[in-house]
Amino acid sequence: MAWRVSWLAMLSRDAPAADPAAVFTEDKLHLLDQATPDRKRQVLRDLQFYVRAVARLGGDLDRASDAPPGTTVIWRGFSRLADLVKGSWLATPPPDTCG
Repeated sequence: MAWRVSWLAMLSRDAPAADPAAVFTEDKLHLLDQATPDRKRQVLRDLQFYVRAVARLGGDLDRASDAPPGTTVIWRGFSRLADLVKGSWLATPPPDTCG
């Protein structure tokens, strides 16, 4: 997990316009969209947008004058995102398999 956090921090700085589907699953992208404040939803949804969304989950304030998010807040954000994914999975009713 540590290499992924470090890689993502560097990738978002080197290729901010990259496709976020290369890093995040569709479910995670949807949950990050839902966790993003309304005022931030109008910007282009590239890799940098979603890395900043993960960093906000980890406690980053995302101010215009701040440096790009570091590995610590991205790590914390991934931990919180994992909780959101698990909660979403638990809230979804199982498919009806009786037949």
